[in-house]
Amino acid sequence: MDPFKYINSLSMFGTEAGYKPGLERIRKLLKYLGNPQRDLDVIHIAGTNGKGSTAAILERIYREAGYKTALYSSPHFFHFNERIKINGRSCSTYELEEITAEVKFAAEKLKEQTGVEASFFEIVTVIAFKYFKQHDPEIVILETGLGGRLDATNIVKKPLLSLITNISLEHREFLGDTIAEIATEKAGIIKENSKVITAVEQIEALSVIQNKAQAKNSKFIALSKEYDLIKSSGNLRDNIIHLKRKEQSIAEYRLSLLGEHQAVNTALALRSVEELSDSYQVNKNEIRRALADIYWPGRMEKIYENPLIILDGAHNPAAFRELLKNINNSKSEYKDLHFVFSVLKDKDLAAILTEFINYNLSPKFYLAENNSFRTIKIEDLAVQVKSKKFEYQIYNNLSDASLAAFENADKADLIVAAGSFNTVFEAGVEFMSNNIRGGENE
Repeated sequence: MDPFKYINSLSMFGTEAGYKPGLERIRKLLKYLGNPQRDLDVIHIAGTNGKGSTAAILERIYREAGYKTALYSSPHFFHFNERIKINGRSCSTYELEEITAEVKFAAEKLKEQTGVEASFFEIVTVIAFKYFKQHDPEIVILETGLGGRLDATNIVKKPLLSLITNISLEHREFLGDTIAEIATEKAGIIKENSKVITAVEQIEALSVIQNKAQAKNSKFIALSKEYDLIKSSGNLRDNIIHLKRKEQSIAEYRLSLLGEHQAVNTALALRSVEELSDSYQVNKNEIRRALADIYWPGRMEKIYENPLIILDGAHNPAAFRELLKNINNSKSEYKDLHFVFSVLKDKDLAAILTEFINYNLSPKFYLAENNSFRTIKIEDLAVQVKSKKFEYQIYNNLSDASLAAFENADKADLIVAAGSFNTVFEAGVEFMSNNIRGGENE
């Protein structure tokens, strides 16, 4: 069978009636398949932004230290197989085909017996658990999809650690209208007699997470209470992370991932490594080598030097705030700003565009629809960009938009593609094609 054809045919929510949260579907599916998740040692990560980067940092550290690692993350960038990795290598299509056939049979049995159809993410999560069970990793880094409490990954019963990166307003139709409500959903990954580490800073969200940890008799660790300094002195070409625990000296690390926000993700990962040091020993040299050699595509990824080209999967106001803060702080590094831009229709576009104004950034926008069925229509995108008085041009597709941005840019300029991972992938393919080999590839 063609695993990709089957997986892509699945409903996003598992029902035509819309989103029906709950763990019952995946619980039954996994029972049919022998509950492979029960034999995995998991670090479980939730949060609004930064989940993927934190997961990538942790996986790279443990792999550098010699442990057999597994990583489950989403979305993929180049190819679906990237979502499921062992020791940094994507699941092979051959194995994916075998496992998907088995999971498909179980899903059909579930539907026949209960009338319930599993969702895309539930099926993919089950495939990941089956794949990991077959390869017997020593440690699994597991990223949630949507929320936490009712996310398919939350079927794991006793993680080594639960991590919550940050909280901002997202998916409000599913998770709630306030920071506290969304924090409640994220805190749903905290299990009885376990440990939770969080980089969340908002008082109301921290209170929710701490109360949940106490109710579950679990150890609660907040970075804001343990660190005097979490800082990046990086720019759009380099990143040096400065961390200072209370009553300790400053430690510095060179990080291959760009962006000031990666300082917090790094601190969260390193605090996690420390917390698990009794079971998973990692030395300082292994940490330094790992941090300097992480590849995580589409997250403030520099792909060209002259002109400087950055790809970033920012897709909500909080993520754009971090991206634009880095661009604003690096104004001395470029002359003009060109922005290849397309978003999904369910995102808060007005708030995203307001972030450009807040940072006094006036790029030239290159607008197009991306290939997602959820993409915003170009006329709606253009109306909102125009309402903020930005300069813009409309293109038939992101390939044309990216090529135009490159042709219009001076070697001293900055080109950024952002708005969704669909946008970044489509733009990145064009930027890395033969059409722009006149640029200086990094």
